[in-house]
Amino acid sequence: MFIGIASSAPAAGDAYQIFEHAKRVLQAQSYPNPLYYRITVHVSEGDKDETEHFQGEGLSGADVRVEGVSVEEQATPHESGGVNLKLGVSLGWNTGAGGQSETVAQDAHRKEASPDFLGIPLVTPNYSFGLTSARAEGPTLPGASNLPTIATVTAIDRAYKISLLGIEPLGGLYAYHLRLEPISHPERHRIRGLWVDADTYQILQLQTQGNFTSRPMADVPWLVTFQDVDGSRYIQSETALQPLTFQHDRTFSTASISFDEIRATADSPPILPTMDGHSQINLREPEQS
Repeated sequence: MFIGIASSAPAAGDAYQIFEHAKRVLQAQSYPNPLYYRITVHVSEGDKDETEHFQGEGLSGADVRVEGVSVEEQATPHESGGVNLKLGVSLGWNTGAGGQSETVAQDAHRKEASPDFLGIPLVTPNYSFGLTSARAEGPTLPGASNLPTIATVTAIDRAYKISLLGIEPLGGLYAYHLRLEPISHPERHRIRGLWVDADTYQILQLQTQGNFTSRPMADVPWLVTFQDVDGSRYIQSETALQPLTFQHDRTFSTASISFDEIRATADSPPILPTMDGHSQINLREPEQS
């Protein structure tokens, strides 16, 4: 359930105050634990539109569990086509005088792409793109509660240079449009644009430079929209703003991940942890500092 922020709203036009206020509103969100949801992956490849769905479970401590096989693949199991051919090449030198020789085997065709378009999506709808972080609590000294408060000091370590581009209509609301430029570590501070509700300071959408931890998803900009479910904010969709070109000559002209059926109770048995493997691609978000 959403918890209101008691502090006064920032002055219009102060980009840094708008940003900090929006972060406090997001920090105040409360989410079920565990959290259950459905993930939809949609891609376009040539003239084909393809979709797959996964059931997900998010737990506290950033633990994410997703069924390792999509709903579609469960209904129609993936079968590898073709024949696995290998070429054997014999190498030798001075063999007539007892020299050495060896045989090298190599695949004669390109390897088949993963049946999952973007990989198994180990993601949650309450990911915050580094806008929130766990509050560190230090040790409590004996009698500390009886000590008078002399002053309150707030340290601000700014990750972005922020400017206000204006107030824009968005989805029937008015939103502050902020531009964010990373001061350092642009690969970690990925947000480039933020749209904040001018009335509630809820984040309506954001744009990132790169998303997830694997390529090519980490190399292109993404637009992320948010939704309200039972009074809390969740990711609604994440859409690539450029084509995704993979190895094995596979390119998706469009790609998106969306979340729905977000709920606090499961209607099926618990999901077992997904095991990582060398031949299995997993779609993950970076850890939040």
